[in-house]
Amino acid sequence: MGNLTIASNHHIDGMVATNEDVFEENLTILSNKNSIVAGPVTIPNVTINTDGNLNVINDLNVTGILDISGTLNLTG
Repeated sequence: MGNLTIASNHHIDGMVATNEDVFEENLTILSNKNSIVAGPVTIPNVTINTDGNLNVINDLNVTGILDISGTLNLTG
């Protein structure tokens, strides 16, 4: 999933997830999977398979191919 780093901090406030602002690898969302990426973020190629869901908070910059068979939701 590219350079996604999950910083799991289990405390009273919940969990925090972080990702880099520039991915060196492609991002593929598998079928029947839900994913969140925080932006602004740049990713070489993004593929969202059938019934896959990618939610992007803020800006998404795809420098190559954006292939959407599932759902892309941009917020912010």
